[in-house]
Amino acid sequence: MKLRKILRRVTSMCIILSLVASVSVFAFPDVDESSKIGKAIVKMQEAGYIRGFEDGTFRPDATLTRAEFVTIINKMYGFKVETENVFADVIPGEWYYKDVLCGVQAGYIKGHDDKTFRPNDTVTREQVCVMMNRILNVELIPYGKKITDTVSDWAKDSVEKLVSNRFFTLEEGGKFRALQPITRGETCEALEKCIVDVPIEIVPVDLENIVREELEERLSGMIEVMESTIIPGCTYEGTIDVAKRITESMKKYLEDENYDYMEDAKATYQVYKKLGYAKAGELKQLIFDNIETENISILFDFFYTPEIDS
Repeated sequence: MKLRKILRRVTSMCIILSLVASVSVFAFPDVDESSKIGKAIVKMQEAGYIRGFEDGTFRPDATLTRAEFVTIINKMYGFKVETENVFADVIPGEWYYKDVLCGVQAGYIKGHDDKTFRPNDTVTREQVCVMMNRILNVELIPYGKKITDTVSDWAKDSVEKLVSNRFFTLEEGGKFRALQPITRGETCEALEKCIVDVPIEIVPVDLENIVREELEERLSGMIEVMESTIIPGCTYEGTIDVAKRITESMKKYLEDENYDYMEDAKATYQVYKKLGYAKAGELKQLIFDNIETENISILFDFFYTPEIDS
């Protein structure tokens, strides 16, 4: 594949990252930034996923509507592809219309049995668990505690998995308050755990200005790190598979500069999407811990994400 085609996607990714990194951050007068929830709110704001009200407040104890929660999720995961409207109460022209359809396409929105979405209803804690688990696909792990209050049958599996993975903590007496509306602060506390900390700045790389010899040297170096450190450092079979796929794709490109690696990259991404939160997070962290900053954007070009080209 020609280098200018690689450059287009790398540059797009770096623009996205720079936009996220440049979000203006303001202190909320009603948020205690030293508290656990306060720290989560700040982290979500710094990432550009949430914002306050016009009066400068955040209102951490206020509730969210189902539509508002969907807009946050879509922003976090870059869900931008819409599908046809399947809900009678999701009206074209409403501010949430496109976000709801993107949520349906992404697979985490199912709606109610009566074919409604009820966008203006407050979203409950158990509803958040179900939607999050459809995205993260976490596994139930030993927790040693039991939920003692009511959880709807359709939400029990998701609630237990999210609690066991510490996205939510049980209150005194094992209470979860599944049927109650989730607050804005509680939402940030759960969702900030989905943000992989990357305390580095990824600098755009103009591959057209990299001579073939230098590109080969950088790819060879990354392949060596992948095989000597990252792959052995993976603890999950699925994570190892993805890391090996990325490595093999770089090797093929080294052997043939005209090799069109896009199909392999798309296939790799589809495997990655099924890993779940813990496995995907492990691979990301290993890459950012062991690959030099200036090479990360090149490596991710062999790890295609559809959002980059949208």
